[in-house]
This record gives sequence, structure tokens and C-alpha cells, in this order.
Amino acid sequence: MTPAATAGRAYTVSIAVPGSVIDNTQTMELATAVAGQIARTAAIFKIDEVIVIDDAANTEPGTIGAGAAFLARVLQFMETPQYLRRALIPMHADLRLAGTLPPLDAPHHMRATEWATYREGVVLSSVPGEGSLLNVGLDKDAYITQALRTNVRVTLQMGPQPTQMTLQQPGLGSGQQVLFGQLAKPSSPRETEGTYWGYTTRLATSLSQVFQDCPFEGRYDLTVGTSERGAVVPGPEYLQFPPFQHLLIGFGGPQGLEECIQQDPALQAMHESPQPEKLFNLYCNTCPEQGSRTIRTEEAVLISLSYFQSAIRRHAAVSTLKAAV
Repeated sequence: MTPAATAGRAYTVSIAVPGSVIDNTQTMELATAVAGQIARTAAIFKIDEVIVIDDAANTEPGTIGAGAAFLARVLQFMETPQYLRRALIPMHADLRLAGTLPPLDAPHHMRATEWATYREGVVLSSVPGEGSLLNVGLDKDAYITQALRTNVRVTLQMGPQPTQMTLQQPGLGSGQQVLFGQLAKPSSPRETEGTYWGYTTRLATSLSQVFQDCPFEGRYDLTVGTSERGAVVPGPEYLQFPPFQHLLIGFGGPQGLEECIQQDPALQAMHESPQPEKLFNLYCNTCPEQGSRTIRTEEAVLISLSYFQSAIRRHAAVSTLKAAV
């Protein structure tokens, strides 16, 4: 059950995960399960952006490693509301078993019987000067005044209650009953209501590109690397994050973040190849005294995001207090 949001959230949390987490699996079933676990963990902890790092060795320039491509496809499939998948997600062999995964059940994956201020939709048809019709997963299509390209996913503000209207635009099918909506930014549910609205998936060809192609204004102002070689904090309650607007948490593959650095031509071209503790503001061991020799990346994501929750919530509480003042 999703608790009701009470205030907007301005900050974002991103995670970077290497595609080698998939390369390290032995079967399609296991690869799909690993990708699904990462997707569900991202949703549970309200991650806003998942970056897949292509850390495969010896890939041709301009191509993406198979593991990174597989992980990105499954992540996108899982994040897309079910009623939009047929229109937005092409059939692909990588998704053969994705339908067996447990759903994210995130707030934007609404059922036909649910109503909320915002809703995701896909453009079905549009006519310049008349507007667009969209499938929003309800028994009636939504109408907006802008003419958008078809098969594009958008976020709509539908209002606190349905607003039905009779379409007057002949090019769109005059006379049919539709729901009136307005275009909104994908970040609007989070920023105005504090409602988690899923994650975006981004492919990065290297670790350095994770930082270079940051989509947020002001870039990532707090970066945290995770490793068994990182600094040990006695417990989550002692971890303090400095103020941030856009947090990035980086995870390594089977060989750690060090392997991501070794596979990064830009970082290797530097006079002195940096160590992970130099690339990130904080470099943490979130599972000291582990009982297993290894912690798999999908396990590290779950452990670390649990570990960081107290520090993130404290930041949220401070941000809310400052906004109120």
C-alpha cells in the first residue's frame, strides 16, 4: 500500500549500475530475475534515475554490450505502465521472460478503476490545430489541445476529478466523449505532490559518461560510491549526507568500481588514473563484516539503498523545514 504524499520533493536520487551484472548470469531466467530485482529495488526506494553503465570489455565503438542493453530493456519494460507497453515497448528476445516478473506496482501504474491528479498516456492520434487523443488506461481517451507526435509517452494533469467533454474537433472524431487533460512535466507529480513517478533509464558507455551526461540542472552535487573497500561507518544512524539537490549512488560489477574505471578510456587517458575514492564525494562500505565472500550487485543495491535511507530522509526533513521557513 502506497502512503499518501503530503509535500513536494525537489531533490532526486539516481543510481548507476554496470551491465556486467547481467554478463555474470548463466541463464536467461537468472538474467531476467536479476534485472527485475534491480527494477523493484529502484521503485521501492523511489529512485528517480537508473543509469546502466556499459562496462563490457572490447566492445566495438558505437555499440552497446549485450549485458547493458539487456538490463536497460528490462528496466524500461518494468517502469512502463502495463496499459502503455504494447504501444511503447517493441517485442524483443531480451523481454521474452519479462512478463513473468513481479510488477513494480508504483503509483503511476494505475488501474482503470483508479483516479489521480496525474496519469501517464501515449498519443494515439493528433491533428495540427485541433489537438491530440491519448490512451491513459481508462474507458475513455484523454484530449489535450496540443498536437503531438503519435506513439509518444507523456504525463498529463487530469485534475482532482474527471472532466468529461464532447469532442468538437472533426479531425479527431467529433462527437465522442473524452476526458480533458493538460500536459505536465514528468517531474510534476514528485515536485508538486511528492508522489513517486517511476524512474528514467539512461545508458552510459562509460563511468565518466555517467557524470558528463547528467540530465539535471546543476549536475550531481553529491556522489557516493559503494564498495567493500570503502570507508566503514558504524551504522546508518551515524551516516551524514551534506546538503544535496541531485544525489548519485554508484555500484560496481563483479570486480567492483575499479573495473569500471579500467574499462573507461577517458579515465585511463588521464595522467594518473583515479581511484574510486577520488571520483566520488563519499566512498562507503555499506555491509561490513559480511558473511559471504562476495555480495552480488543486485544484493548490494538493495543493501546500500536500505543503508542510505536514514541519511536521505534526514536531508528531506531539513529541506522541508527550510522550504516552510
